[in-house]
Amino acid sequence: MELSDWVKKCPDLDHQSYTAEAYFAGYPGFEGETAVADPNGILISVVKNKLSQNSQNQIFYDMISEGLQEAWTENPDWHDTNWAQDVVRFIGLMSFAGPELAHNAEWQRITTTYTLSMFQAVKALRNWPAWSRSLVHWFLPECRASRQEVSSARRLLAPVLERRARAAGKAAAEGGQPTKHEDTIAWMDEAAKGRPYDPVAGQLGMAMAAIMTTSQLLQQALLDICSHPELIAALRAEASAAVGAHGWTTAGLFNMQRLDSCVKESQRLNSLSAVNLERKAVRDVALPDGRVLRRGTNVAVSQAMMRSPAAYADPDAYDGLRFYRLRQSGGRWASAAALVSTSAEHFVFGMGKAICPGRFFAANEVKVALAVILLRYDVRLKEGYEPRMVEYGFDVMADPAPKVEVRLRR
Repeated sequence: MELSDWVKKCPDLDHQSYTAEAYFAGYPGFEGETAVADPNGILISVVKNKLSQNSQNQIFYDMISEGLQEAWTENPDWHDTNWAQDVVRFIGLMSFAGPELAHNAEWQRITTTYTLSMFQAVKALRNWPAWSRSLVHWFLPECRASRQEVSSARRLLAPVLERRARAAGKAAAEGGQPTKHEDTIAWMDEAAKGRPYDPVAGQLGMAMAAIMTTSQLLQQALLDICSHPELIAALRAEASAAVGAHGWTTAGLFNMQRLDSCVKESQRLNSLSAVNLERKAVRDVALPDGRVLRRGTNVAVSQAMMRSPAAYADPDAYDGLRFYRLRQSGGRWASAAALVSTSAEHFVFGMGKAICPGRFFAANEVKVALAVILLRYDVRLKEGYEPRMVEYGFDVMADPAPKVEVRLRR
């Protein structure tokens, strides 16, 4: 735990430098990562300042309701779902791409497949020596696929940008005010403040940051809840009371503390990576034990503490109400047990100045989606199916072939 605190505070270890190098920012096809690592911080500014507004929770509700109606219908009989695909689409619908693109099937496909393609390209390119990558990436099939997705995204976004520019120019010429758009396209332009930027890279970076991690968390959280059906009645009652008193607002979601706990417990046991707090040494720096990290060295902190008996009772078991009880116990856990909070015992969202700026947005997305699902549908795992996690290097992923059955509640 001491090491995580030290890494968090060390000014000579930089997260942005690490991600730019590790995910090939600046390479064609890796535009999403280029936007994330942009030193101007345009995308980060949008995430920090625009993606935590109270009004967005009602939009989340509307979008997930629409997605569920289409994917799961109102069938009162038990039927199979494609949960792995559905969850990605649901998160994509809730990601504020703007009305022109939110319901565009090709855009939804691109933002999903680009994320997967880019991470496949990252894995493929890492297999080659560093000195060769600036040439090899042109020929790797995975990198070509990623570049093709970027080209498709440019083709779809270009007419949207042109129409908005023409409308704004016309309004200015007539002495009026242009239409104010509340979406990531407009927010990115606002955050740029006249500085040059790539709007397509910004949209793909937003999708990359949101869809992959948030969909994995939502996917695993529902699987865990279905694996522990004894939790469902209490979660439904809590969600119903919270929405009845506050609607789909931040206050309403704050009062879903049992649901918050279940999601945080899923995150504890399936954290997407065995390590976190990845940093690059920007100069020589001494560790607390005296060993020296040379400039250019990459470091990360193991997340094994989240399964340590020193931190949690019965650490390998899923206990959906673990963090709810800790929260009720008061003291530092009154805030540290919340999903969006980080600590030395649970730092999936990072720590320090590199803490995930979109954690409130992601937490609200996941909680709205789960609450709507539980209030509207009965859910269960297919008989004989047991979820499994897939490990690949440091990566820890939710079951890619989940078997979830649902029916409309009577």
